[in-house]
Amino acid sequence: MAAARGVPPASLDPSREALIELQSQLFDARVAVGRIGTNLNQAVAALNATGRAPEWLGRAATLCERRMIRIDDVVARIDRLLR
Repeated sequence: MAAARGVPPASLDPSREALIELQSQLFDARVAVGRIGTNLNQAVAALNATGRAPEWLGRAATLCERRMIRIDDVVARIDRLLR
């Protein structure tokens, strides 16, 4: 809106800008972890087709879930700080 009115946007506090950038990077990381989940779904499809689970499947699923929880927690904390 400020740009449309020809008014330069107000600059943010540098620490706030850093948090905004960090939050963006964390969202990107969350998307990457989501892609891992897609790969896990494909492994489960193979399991259903063959009747045998790869030995790594359980560990990978647990690791993915833990990482997603940690990322969500950090994003939520940053969001609270930015409000």
